[in-house]
Amino acid sequence: MRTLLPTLVVLCCALCAPGVSRACPLISGLPDYNCDGEVHITVVGDSLVYGTGDTENDGKGGYVLRAQEAFPGITIHNFGYPGITTNALTSKVNRAFGKNGGSALAYALVSSDLIVIDVGRNDEWSRSYTETAAALKNLRSEIEHDVHEAVGQKPLVVTAVLMITRTIKKGAWIAELNRYISASNSRSTPADLRFDSVPWRLCGPDRIHPTSKGYERLARNFIRYITHTYPEHVEMERKDRDHDGLYDIFERSKFGTDPINPDTDGDGLLDGSDPEPLNP
Repeated sequence: MRTLLPTLVVLCCALCAPGVSRACPLISGLPDYNCDGEVHITVVGDSLVYGTGDTENDGKGGYVLRAQEAFPGITIHNFGYPGITTNALTSKVNRAFGKNGGSALAYALVSSDLIVIDVGRNDEWSRSYTETAAALKNLRSEIEHDVHEAVGQKPLVVTAVLMITRTIKKGAWIAELNRYISASNSRSTPADLRFDSVPWRLCGPDRIHPTSKGYERLARNFIRYITHTYPEHVEMERKDRDHDGLYDIFERSKFGTDPINPDTDGDGLLDGSDPEPLNP
């Protein structure tokens, strides 16, 4: 078992302390999946996440930066590592949560309401489509496990369907991989962030990385996902039967409140608005 960092333990205590109510309202119009009063999104992946070739932003930033600019009330973390493969990213996540961790990556992951995996292109050098699809599944499982171990709940993790490059061989390989990614899409393992709809002609001179216009198109898809698809997933996964502003999944475990009684202590205040929902 990994030795979690003190900062993660402190965060866990803050997220899970019973008796102190913190409602799960919309933050800047977006649902608060982990019910901590903030919305954090983390994107992990390769150079397209980093924003390589984004000439409007000194060769970095890409679609993640543009999404952050569109949502100033939330935090979107960019953990893009140029040249990284899926297995190498999994190892990086492992180290982030290990005894020598303490990285910003681990903190971002445990704080996040939504985690996006956008990686796999560089596996073409050494792996088959099926091996990469299995590696992506393993990466998702590793993130879910590590976050659950740290804070007692799984994050919402989505795998992106990749933008296709202009290089014929690599583009064909990515197109095949995308078939496996799309086939993995389900309620419990969403893979419905469609970057493959961004035209390959928007790749730059290296025929792999998007131009700034390409990153703008990726950002448009990402923003639409955040505003439309992400809330749909939250609605399916986070029920609030008594309409008190607290998700059922957290009522007993996190707040000690009754998931079918909107005013657990009977003092006339909804549990989600009551600073002491267990004390009338």
